[in-house]
Amino acid sequence: MPERPRVLVAITYGFSVRYALPTGLLDQLGRVCTPVVGLGWDDAELTGVLHDAGLEVVRLPEPRLEPAYRALRKRLQVLQHHRLHSPTTRIERAYREQDYDGRTRATATLRRWRDLWSVTRPGGAAAAEAAEADAVRTGTNVEEFATTLRDADVDLVLCLTPYHDQDALLLWAARWAGVPSLTSIISFDNTTARERIAVRSERIVVWTRHNVDELHRGYPDLTGAQVGVIGAPQFDLHHRPELVVDDAEWRSRLGLPADRPVVLYGAGPGFLVPGERELVRLLDDGIGAGRIPGDPYLLVRRHPGDAAEPWRALSDELRHGVVVDPWAAGSNPFRGWPSHDDLVDQMSSFAHAAVHVNVSSSMTLDGAVFDRPQVGPRFVPGADARAARQVRQLYDREHWWPITASGGLATADTPDELFAAVADGLSDPAARAAGRRRMVEDLLTFTDGASSGRLVDEVHAALGGGG
Repeated sequence: MPERPRVLVAITYGFSVRYALPTGLLDQLGRVCTPVVGLGWDDAELTGVLHDAGLEVVRLPEPRLEPAYRALRKRLQVLQHHRLHSPTTRIERAYREQDYDGRTRATATLRRWRDLWSVTRPGGAAAAEAAEADAVRTGTNVEEFATTLRDADVDLVLCLTPYHDQDALLLWAARWAGVPSLTSIISFDNTTARERIAVRSERIVVWTRHNVDELHRGYPDLTGAQVGVIGAPQFDLHHRPELVVDDAEWRSRLGLPADRPVVLYGAGPGFLVPGERELVRLLDDGIGAGRIPGDPYLLVRRHPGDAAEPWRALSDELRHGVVVDPWAAGSNPFRGWPSHDDLVDQMSSFAHAAVHVNVSSSMTLDGAVFDRPQVGPRFVPGADARAARQVRQLYDREHWWPITASGGLATADTPDELFAAVADGLSDPAARAAGRRRMVEDLLTFTDGASSGRLVDEVHAALGGGG
């Protein structure tokens, strides 16, 4: 009997764990290959979980990039943004540079224009792209990744976050070793909001048709056959009934009152939504003043990237709500991964909370799958002009356009509009149901909870149908 093909699954980001483990993806991969997890950080607990599941784990090297290669990569990033021509680029740059002083911002702008000229002048793009392979060989530790790849003895690399340095160097090593790769883009915003994909796999699969268009715009070397749509494997979790406990048990687990409708507030990262806690205070005050009828109760989930203490202090202040920790475990908040109990709390909250509120977060899609009314504030109380503009522009990013077009999200630009939108969601939850269905069908493509299986089918095909 021939040996089963071995597939290295690169996991370099905590959210990738949710994508690969709780969905059953790694287990399903076992039908067509022997999965080997390439872990990008030290996590003894996670490694133990993977070993207990019968999986082999290898530690990927830490990436090292020399200044000369970093400079070339910046020019190539500018080129990719020029080709993509997305408003997201300008919006995301603005919040990354929000703390720059005038001189630093001017210097960054001049360097960006210099790089743009270098790659858009005649022959500039071709020269920069032709120089990349040699720059990787001489300006990175790609050989360490090549050694890891040889030692793992794999037949295919499955990449989830190709814009990460570890993934990119692994993909370079695979290309030069003649090992094919398959990339499954982990989120619908990655094709416009993440860094350039340095190595385009033989096959790239995405959530939606919009991502296909964005990839072809940003990477004109891609052929039609290279890009496919499989949906969103992590949303398979939303179709697992065992992850949703009944309403009474959910309330008991989270310490929620038994007789008040719950408004779920999903907080974003502090650098993205400055002063967001003021929105929670505003809602709490609105409930207390009777501006939101029905005496609802706030369930606030802080973002895993934010420090816990300010949110705990806010929780103590709330008269009509509570702040809970993110639905993830692990020592590093940026690389936390969810336990089974975390997933039950998360999915049950999506299912049972009467209305969901967040500032331009993908949690809008989570809630839409469960057909819960979605409210998107486009303001933060007390924000200065720059912060207010930054919050509004979050809704202008390209990946958000289909959500706006769906009609499934009620936006609010003032406190009165926010109170009214929440009140409307509580009193008439079916009002935007058709829009929520359009949103889900447009951005998740499939609603059968079987996208992990489609990814396994892609792996099977990439292996030549063997195994």
